[in-house]
Amino acid sequence: MTSIRDISATTELAAVIGQPIKHSKSPAIYNYCFDHAGLNMVYLAFETSESETVDRIRQLQALGARGINVTMPGKVEALQCVSKLDPVARYVQAINMIVKENNQWAGYNTDGKGFWGSVKAQGQELVDKKIVLFGSGSTARVILAQAVVEGSKQVTIIARGLERPLAIKDVIGQLEADYPTIKINLLDQQNEEQLKQALWEADIVVQTTSVGMSPHQDQSILKDSDWLNPNSFVCDIVYEPRETLFLKQAKKRGCQTLGGIHMLVYQASFNYQLFTGEMMPVADVLSILESK
Repeated sequence: MTSIRDISATTELAAVIGQPIKHSKSPAIYNYCFDHAGLNMVYLAFETSESETVDRIRQLQALGARGINVTMPGKVEALQCVSKLDPVARYVQAINMIVKENNQWAGYNTDGKGFWGSVKAQGQELVDKKIVLFGSGSTARVILAQAVVEGSKQVTIIARGLERPLAIKDVIGQLEADYPTIKINLLDQQNEEQLKQALWEADIVVQTTSVGMSPHQDQSILKDSDWLNPNSFVCDIVYEPRETLFLKQAKKRGCQTLGGIHMLVYQASFNYQLFTGEMMPVADVLSILESK
């Protein structure tokens, strides 16, 4: 871990902004990696409200920050501070990573890439797989967009309130226009028969909501674990607790499971490579986080 005596006049800065930020594991992850790679860099966290996002980013840009991570609630506001976007960020209109490229500030959304990177690290592939996502929020949107960009052909989204003007509907429309062969279904969570059929046919099931997150570990988005196919690969983006009730249900059913800590680390690894050019020691970071 970087200590104060390691910091000099040439130490470079990287940062994460958001609110709340005290719980963030990013400083521990990145500072460990800087130390591991012998990089003269330090990573700090700055409490930043949505209304403060643009000013804070511009301050960090003026200071010459190598990389700026943006977490909630400022991922949309941050768009004002970049000149170009990666393809997935264009679809979801939100960014979580800002780096300088060829004298321009570029915005990336690596959440989906991090998630699917963690899934592929377990030997799973997206091509020709049937994917089911629980939820329609910002995380579901970026996981959906990344899946389509990486070659997925069929995704089913299970959500509530489909009569509302959900933002995910706009993302679906753009993806269907750019990828005419993609099949994206929206299912009402209250329609249990369709829900059971979609889950039974799924190769990969992803829980993208906050249901089951501490301190509500006794909650699960899944009403009945028997609805899961034992051959499905089941994931939860929640990383506190390490194993949610949803994952416990899936494991009891016989499914292979993956917790949200893996998405966190793989997303960080893509960010780390963007602003340092180095590869993150993913296995080491996972081992450290899982031991805590």
